[in-house]
Amino acid sequence: MNSFLFNHIRFQIAALTILLILEVIYFLRPKIKLVSNRIFTVLMVSAFLYLIFDFATVFALVYYDYLPAWFVRFTHQGFIICLYVALSCIYLYIDMLNRDQKPYSKPELSLIIASYLVALASVLFAPIEYYIEEDGIYSYGLMVNCVYAVLIIYSCMTVVQTLRHMKDKAHRKQKICVLMTMALWIIFGGSQILEPKILISSVGISAIILLMFLSLENPSEYLDGETRAFNYYALKTVLQECLNRKKDFSVISMELDEATIIENYASNNMISDVLAEIRSYVEKTFKTSCYRMNRMTLVFIIDSKKISKLNTYLEILADRFSQPWEFKDKSIRLNAHANVLCCPEDFPYDGSVQELLDFAEDAETYGQTIGFIKRIDQKAREKRIRRRKILHVVSDAIRDDAIEMYYQPIYSLEKKSFTNAEALVRLKDEQTIGFISPEEFIPLAEKKGMIMPLSSLIFNHVFNFMSENSLRKKGVNHIEVNLSGLQSVDANLPKLMKSLLMKHNIAPDCVNLEITESIAVTSGYMLKKNMDELRRFGCSFSMDDFGTGYSNLSRIAKADFEMIKIDKSLLWPCFKEDVTDGTKNAKILLENMISMLLQIGRKIVVEGIETQEQFDYLESLGITYAQGFYFSKPLPEAEFVKFIEEKNLKKS
Repeated sequence: MNSFLFNHIRFQIAALTILLILEVIYFLRPKIKLVSNRIFTVLMVSAFLYLIFDFATVFALVYYDYLPAWFVRFTHQGFIICLYVALSCIYLYIDMLNRDQKPYSKPELSLIIASYLVALASVLFAPIEYYIEEDGIYSYGLMVNCVYAVLIIYSCMTVVQTLRHMKDKAHRKQKICVLMTMALWIIFGGSQILEPKILISSVGISAIILLMFLSLENPSEYLDGETRAFNYYALKTVLQECLNRKKDFSVISMELDEATIIENYASNNMISDVLAEIRSYVEKTFKTSCYRMNRMTLVFIIDSKKISKLNTYLEILADRFSQPWEFKDKSIRLNAHANVLCCPEDFPYDGSVQELLDFAEDAETYGQTIGFIKRIDQKAREKRIRRRKILHVVSDAIRDDAIEMYYQPIYSLEKKSFTNAEALVRLKDEQTIGFISPEEFIPLAEKKGMIMPLSSLIFNHVFNFMSENSLRKKGVNHIEVNLSGLQSVDANLPKLMKSLLMKHNIAPDCVNLEITESIAVTSGYMLKKNMDELRRFGCSFSMDDFGTGYSNLSRIAKADFEMIKIDKSLLWPCFKEDVTDGTKNAKILLENMISMLLQIGRKIVVEGIETQEQFDYLESLGITYAQGFYFSKPLPEAEFVKFIEEKNLKKS
C-alpha cells in the first residue's frame, strides 16, 4: 500500500473498526420501536457511509492527478452529505430524548426539511478546493465552510436543548451523558477545523457513537434478563411515545394466575421459562415486541396500523392459552387471563404514562369478562377519573395548605372525662367531587409520592392547634395521629417529628402515633427503629384497627404499643337485634381478647361505640378508653374546643 495513502487513512481504519463492531452488536440485538431508536439506526448507517466516503476522498486526493475531476468532487459530495446526515441525526436523537419521544409538529418538520434542502444545495453548487502537498492533504472552500457552520450550529443547539431539560431529575444522568458526548464532538470537530491536515473527524464520529451507544442507546438496558422480553422501563418509554402520537392503540397484558402452583409443579425459575415461551409465541405470531410488566405479566401493544385486527388477535391468543404448553419433558396447562386496555376509549391521550401503567396493572380495572379475555368496564373508567381528580385535589391541598383537621373525642373511663382525641384529616373540593375519605386519598398520596409533604402539613396543623388552644390545660393529655405505611418506615420520620414538636413547643408525650395492625405486623426493622427512637424522645404508640384480619398475638405481646385500639368490626356483631350463635361467639371473642390485652398490660380503646348499651357492656369488661358517635362525631377545631370546655371544665 502507498505509504502516503496509509498515513492518511490510519485514523479512518481505526474508526471503521470501532464502528463495525458497534454495528454488529447493535443490529443483532432486539430494539424497541421508538422514533429515537429509528434516528439512531439512520445515524449508524450514515456514519458507516460517511467513513466509506472518507476513505474514498483520501484515495481521490492521493491519486488526484490520475482521476477525473468529477469523481474527486463526487467523493467529497458523498462524504459531506453523509456528514450532514450524521450531524443532524445526533442532534435529532438527543432532542427526541429530551422531549420524551414527543413527535415534531408540522412547522418543526418544515424547518428540519428546509435545513436539509439548504445543506443539499451547498453540496451541489458550492465550490470546493483541494490542498495536496507532501505535508498533508485536505479540502477547503465554501462547501467545507458550510460543514463547519453546520457543526457549530448543531453543537450549540444540542447543548442548549439539553441544558433546558437539566431540571428533569428523572433523566439527569442521561443529560450529563449528552453533554459529555457534545464535549467530545466539539474537541474532535474543533481540532479538525484548526488543523485540517489531521484527518480525525472520522475518529470523532466513531467515538461519539460509541459513547452514545454505551450511555444512551445500549439495547441491553431495555431487556429483561430472565425472559429476553423488553423490561418495564422499555414498556414505559414505548407507551409514552404511543400517547404522544395520539393514535389508537391497545395494551394486552397476559397475566399468569397461581404462581405458587407453577413453581411447585416444576422449579423455582419455571415462571421465567413460561413467560419466555409466551414471549416467543407472541413475537412470532403477531410480529410485535413483548414487555415484562411485572413478575407474572407480559404485555404487547397493538398499534394503530393493526388495531383493526385486535379481536382476531385476542381470539388467537385465547385459543392458544386453552391448550397445554410444552416445556422440555413437561406439559403444563396455564391458568391465565389477558387484560385489554384500549386508548383513548379507556384512557385519554393526555394522561401520564405512569397513570396508564398503574391503571393497566390494577386488577380491579377489568370488569367485563368473556372467558380468557378481560376488558375494562364503565365503572373502572369512572373510578380512574375520580382518582385523577382526587390526586389534583391532594396536590392543590399540599400547595395551598388547604386541608381541614377534625378531632374525635376519646373518653377515659378512669378519669370520667375526655382525655384524648384522634386527629382526622379531611379533604373536599366543592366544585367537583365534594368530600373525600382518607381511605381514598391516603393510599393514592402514598402511591404518587405525596404522602410525606401531606404528613408534614397534617402534623403542622395538629401541633399548631394543640399549642394555640393549650389543650393540656383543658384536660386533653394527648392527640392521636395516624401514620401511613410509608410514613412509619420512613427513615426521616423521627427527625421530622422532633423538629415539628420543638417548632410548636409541644411536649413529646402529648403525641400518640397510631399504626394500623396490618402495617405493624408486616413492617420490619425500620418501623421498630423509628418507634424506639421516637419512644426515647417521649412519644407513645397505638396499634389501630386491631382485629381487622392481621392479628398476631405473639407480636403484640412483644411490641411496644402502649395502647391497642379494637376495631368496631369486633364490637358491632355483638349487638345484633336477633341474638344468634354468631352474636354469642362474637361476644366470647371480644371478651377474651379484652381480658388477654389487659393481662399483658395494654391499655384498650374500643372504637365505634354508638349506644348506651354498648358502652355499659364495655365498661363492665374494664376497657380503658371509649370512642364513637355515642360521645361525639369528629368535630372541626372550634367545635372540638367548645365540646372539651363544656364536658371537661364544667365537671372540674
